[in-house]
Amino acid sequence: MRHWIKAALLVFLISAGSCQITQPVEVGEPTDLKLESMTGQTVNIKISLPIKNPNIFRIKVTRIQANALINDVKAGEIISQEPIKLSAGTNKVHDLRLKVKLSELIGSGLPVMEIMQKGKVDLSIKGSLTASSFLYNKEFPFARKKTLQLNR
Repeated sequence: MRHWIKAALLVFLISAGSCQITQPVEVGEPTDLKLESMTGQTVNIKISLPIKNPNIFRIKVTRIQANALINDVKAGEIISQEPIKLSAGTNKVHDLRLKVKLSELIGSGLPVMEIMQKGKVDLSIKGSLTASSFLYNKEFPFARKKTLQLNR
């Protein structure tokens, strides 16, 4: 009986150790920026961001926190507490929501009407995502910049 307990404990320790996040989760360049709605003093923006899991096991992204800059002016923060499950070896695009107060955009000197007329923005995102696998949590920093056409 003791041998079974030792064997089970050994198997558990080996399997727990093998689920450690060995390769970093990669955040790609934003692929789309869409103005979803404007309600009162809030602008809701959807950002499509590819996230790649190069590991051989499933990972759950538990938190994404980043600053979003539009034309090098801080537009707001992306804070996503919704878990994103990444299957092993996948590279999928995930939609993140950005809520920006209109007063912050106007107060920052960002020419909103000029952006709407041009139909494109330079979007910079800098932050980190926290990923977990079994008992392990790890934070991965990322920074991306891309010029995007606005979908109207």
